[in-house]
Amino acid sequence: MNFSRRSFLKVAGAGVGALALPSFAWRGLFAQEAAAATRSLVVIYLRGGADALNIVVPFADSRYYELRPSIAIAPEAGGDGAPVIKLDKQFGLHPSLGALKPHFDAARFAPLVCTGSPHTTRSHFDAQDFMEYGAPGSRTVRDGWLNRYLSATNKAAGIDASRLRAVAMQSLLPRSLRGEYPVLAVPDDKVLNDGKLIDLFDDVYKDGDKKEGEKKSGEKKDAPKDMMGERREEDSVTQTGKDTVETLKRYKEILKRPIEGKRATFGVDKFGRAMRDIAACIRANVGLEVASVDVGGWDDHVNEGGAEGALAQRLKTLGDNLAAFLEDLGPRAESTLVYVMTEFGRTCKENGNEGTDHGHGGCAFLLGGKVKGGKVHGQWSGLAEKDLYQKRDLPVTTDYRDVFATVLAQHMKFEVPKGFFPDYTPKAVAGLF
Repeated sequence: MNFSRRSFLKVAGAGVGALALPSFAWRGLFAQEAAAATRSLVVIYLRGGADALNIVVPFADSRYYELRPSIAIAPEAGGDGAPVIKLDKQFGLHPSLGALKPHFDAARFAPLVCTGSPHTTRSHFDAQDFMEYGAPGSRTVRDGWLNRYLSATNKAAGIDASRLRAVAMQSLLPRSLRGEYPVLAVPDDKVLNDGKLIDLFDDVYKDGDKKEGEKKSGEKKDAPKDMMGERREEDSVTQTGKDTVETLKRYKEILKRPIEGKRATFGVDKFGRAMRDIAACIRANVGLEVASVDVGGWDDHVNEGGAEGALAQRLKTLGDNLAAFLEDLGPRAESTLVYVMTEFGRTCKENGNEGTDHGHGGCAFLLGGKVKGGKVHGQWSGLAEKDLYQKRDLPVTTDYRDVFATVLAQHMKFEVPKGFFPDYTPKAVAGLF
């Protein structure tokens, strides 16, 4: 069967379509190794609007128990399910996050309450887009805040353009990493580990080069060099495809490198595997600066559960793998920051289905790096109706752009320039680092 590279991509569709990355050159994306320990930022997005009140629990506020008679986390042992893990006199963690308590005690873990977007939307899609582009309310910005950072620092002194600077642990780039700077989107394990499929892609592009060469050798001298731009486009597609395949092969080689020392035990779930592989890249010293992981399923309208149930199971997976990640990094945890976020929180009052609906203010986690852990950050005003956003949700007292800017400045050592966040001048979040 004779068919073009374009046809092959269409036929491959769901399987290897994930390999079709933005059409800019991937040549030189990797270095053999980075000269020194690179500061790394790992961004984990809890998609669906995670329930802040049952993650960082205000157990000292009796109003919390009035609003959530079925799904609240007990303040003490003896009730239904495990009690809250107390962090201070006011806040505690959901009991499924017990693996993170030692890191809180060691001042490596900092929860942040009442953070989020000032925009009023309760749409998942709009809220996620606005947050990842760093431009609430704008529908014209089309490069993500992390990609803007990568682009702005690409030519900085000491930055080797051949490093693997950024990777998304999913087949489709999140909006935060879309833009001018090339970022590797890692396909799922079924595609990544299918050597025959990747080799087939490689053969298609090599075959295309051969046929293109044969065509050129037989062309008439007066043949148009760029009829309707088709040849130029074909060359670009061919080169991008070849570079993408080579990049994936190189990435697989990095994961196969032997790692000195004992490795932590990660979960066998998709999130656990992603965190394991990110840790391997950081420990391989290839210059990884930014990694992103999406974790879906946080839209708990029905049967959310309290100390047990659907939310508890997801939090257990989240907390255990985050703890394993920090353990696996060892000393590299000092130069690695994990930032866990979500698009918004949920209603303070549970609904009639023992769940919660789309809210406003949420929460975030910062782990590792030089974060000032061991305390709960953020401005908390309580759960009285007069203190809630629209009398139903947590307010946003810390704009997420302020957290982004503080993370970039304090951890990545990048001072956010004017205009980095459209129509907004961020303020440093005091005491976070």
